[in-house]
Amino acid sequence: MKFKYDLDYILKITKLSKEYIMELLKYFDGLPLQAKLEVFYISKIIEEDDEFAFHQHYFDKEKSAEYEFSLFILGTERIYSMEHKDTEGKKLSSYKLNLISKIKELRKQDE
Repeated sequence: MKFKYDLDYILKITKLSKEYIMELLKYFDGLPLQAKLEVFYISKIIEEDDEFAFHQHYFDKEKSAEYEFSLFILGTERIYSMEHKDTEGKKLSSYKLNLISKIKELRKQDE
């Protein structure tokens, strides 16, 4: 086991505060299983669609766990934003509307 991870590296990649990351982890914990899997799907899209190699620019082979964790956090943040703060008064794409609807449906099934 390593247990010596560079948390500053994660904060640099995500551009999120440590407190917000902790909030996102709690949010992830409360997601239905299918939505949790969607987070991982989104994190892979973030990595693959990184047109300007912004995240890849930060890739450090010695910090691959931190890099992958950062992408996971960014995937979680995308769903969190769609479900909570990015929806008010905005026109949303059909993908976002479907995602929000599916998460709500899954949450009801989990009750």
